[in-house]
Amino acid sequence: MSASTFRIGDGQPVAYETAKHLWAKSAREVLIEKAREYGGDLTDEELAAEVQRRTAVKTRVRTATWIDEVLAEVVAAAHAQGEPLLAALCVREDGRVLDGYPQTVARVTGTPVDDAERHAAEQRLACYQRFGAVLPAGGGRPAPSPRVRARASAPTRREPAVKKVERPVVVCPQCFMAVPATGVCDSCG
Repeated sequence: MSASTFRIGDGQPVAYETAKHLWAKSAREVLIEKAREYGGDLTDEELAAEVQRRTAVKTRVRTATWIDEVLAEVVAAAHAQGEPLLAALCVREDGRVLDGYPQTVARVTGTPVDDAERHAAEQRLACYQRFGAVLPAGGGRPAPSPRVRARASAPTRREPAVKKVERPVVVCPQCFMAVPATGVCDSCG
């Protein structure tokens, strides 16, 4: 992957392992900034764009291919320092945890994650508490990403109304007027 990682200014190649370490260091900084906002999180695409901008090291490889490795370094550093797992602040566009989150946490901490969404919610709250977010009265509580709630409350595309099935018009054989649903002609009786 090293041929696909390069410096933004001059296009010179950067070894993938070097890029990954630079991105992980930057990702930690970005995630700590988000942890200072109660309810703060960002998508994997937002994080990827920001770490590439800050480090001036870019890749043309899809974010999903490399972001889990970067977040694994962030998780390892946080775990080693006794901090909450900052990677919980990085979510998909719909607000759910990244697919690799449970495996990364289990690999780094040695503890399997049964309910990744619950685990991430608890870790997000711990991040807000640890890194100085202004918490609501009562200290806050573990909750899904605000993106999940925003999607749930966003107006959904309206389904088309049930299409009315038109029944064929029955015509009175004597007066040629439409017969009502009763089946008795109003004119001829």
